[in-house]
Amino acid sequence: MRTLLTFLLLGLLGIGTALGQDHRFLPVEHVAYEHIERLQRRGHLLTLNPTALPYRYGAVRAALADLDRETLSPTEARWAALLEAMLGAPLAAEGARIGADLEAGVRATDSERLNPLRPLGDTLHAYPYGDLELWAETGPVVVAIGSRHDLYYDRDPDSFDTALRILARSEDSYASVNGRWASLTLGRLGRHWSVPSEAATVVSDNPRSYDQLSLRLGGDRLSVSGLLGELDSITEDGRYTGRAEDFFEDQGSRRRFLAAHRWDWRPSPHLSFAILESALYSASNAGVSLKFLNPLHPLIAVVDNTPKNDENNGFVGGLVWAQRGRWTLHGQLLFDDLDVLNLGAEPTSFALTSSLTYAAATMDVGARLTMVASRTYNTGQPEGKYIYLLRGLATQYSDYVQASAFADLYLDRLALGLRLTPRVDVLLQGEQDLRGTFPPKNTDVGTILDGTIERTLRPALRLFWQRSPRWWVRADVGANLVDNVANVDGATDTRVSGLLAIGLRLSTRRAYDLSF
Repeated sequence: MRTLLTFLLLGLLGIGTALGQDHRFLPVEHVAYEHIERLQRRGHLLTLNPTALPYRYGAVRAALADLDRETLSPTEARWAALLEAMLGAPLAAEGARIGADLEAGVRATDSERLNPLRPLGDTLHAYPYGDLELWAETGPVVVAIGSRHDLYYDRDPDSFDTALRILARSEDSYASVNGRWASLTLGRLGRHWSVPSEAATVVSDNPRSYDQLSLRLGGDRLSVSGLLGELDSITEDGRYTGRAEDFFEDQGSRRRFLAAHRWDWRPSPHLSFAILESALYSASNAGVSLKFLNPLHPLIAVVDNTPKNDENNGFVGGLVWAQRGRWTLHGQLLFDDLDVLNLGAEPTSFALTSSLTYAAATMDVGARLTMVASRTYNTGQPEGKYIYLLRGLATQYSDYVQASAFADLYLDRLALGLRLTPRVDVLLQGEQDLRGTFPPKNTDVGTILDGTIERTLRPALRLFWQRSPRWWVRADVGANLVDNVANVDGATDTRVSGLLAIGLRLSTRRAYDLSF
């Protein structure tokens, strides 16, 4: 029986087809996604699921190898070449491979936040950071140890100090075994279930990365994947502190976990559908739950059925991504609470994000819309808030509408690797906050844009410049024109807000023959 199970497992993983792959994760914040997204808007690299990040190095290399270089424009060919240089040439398939990646940089801003659309304060700040990742791989198995030093982890006004010792925390640290039909990963890494530059409704790269166990089953056309992540605990009296001593001082604290699944169907490389679902569960004795870990359990049929050993807050939604010719469409719709019978006890809670982009030869033009209802990601049980260390697991805010229009201009003739982006954002922010007190039922709180609405208009110019795989520059400068500041009727403010970021990345890799 043991031999049979071993052969079944090896067959499921497809070990024989996986030996020559590079199974390391390409971190969600890697600059390579800038160029991957540009090529995907033009119908390239679509063996990669455009809304399921992070990718693996080997998968991106394989997608690049499938490109028909003769059909690429000079601009597209340069992007592909830059991507290949950033990833590095593949090493020998046999034996072991080891390496190290180092990224360092600094972000300067005139706000405490790194989001110029929502500045806080008006003093200059510089936030340096550094990432070091050591990795080793043989056959289908890869292990990585990563650490990130980041001053922003110490100063982030929307989170706790998450890097007490030498301003560093473990990130992109994991062990993973991978095959053609299945993969299993244990570790701490960021995930983003959306297009790289857009918002996500279920799992996003907005929070700090958290420890998780993830499983993926299936192929390119049909797959199911899930993760079970450990979040921060909450004290008995409903406070988030981020500190372990509160657990020992207060034995009534509750442990919190996130389960998230996605069912993907890709009838063609140019069309993707997905059902997305998640549940945040908690209890004083909560732990790894087989019920929530199993990606084949539809969470909507599990969270409130017997046995119910914990409190939980469940979400379900859908996703569509389509690319045809020069047009790309992306949309996600999530429901938190759906008042189907119009009973009026609690308004419908939802989150929506959508985009439409047109890709010309040397320009992309697009529009985006995000809407998050006033109660979405919040709940009457404080432990059920959809947050980790005070940062939203999907979006950072609720009760808002944001509309954007932009034009990405690729100006290689002016300076190789230069992109300028004129952009206009309109932000409407209501008074509700997903981290605040949940409105009691039957209270007079609107479905979306509750109370006095803060209105922001921000015309801006963004810059991205990368002509080398080793360094890049980003900038964002705009004028924030705000009415009803902080939801105070009649209060106005006009200010310039900006961000400048410089990054540098270095890598080294070696292959070793383990044969004797």
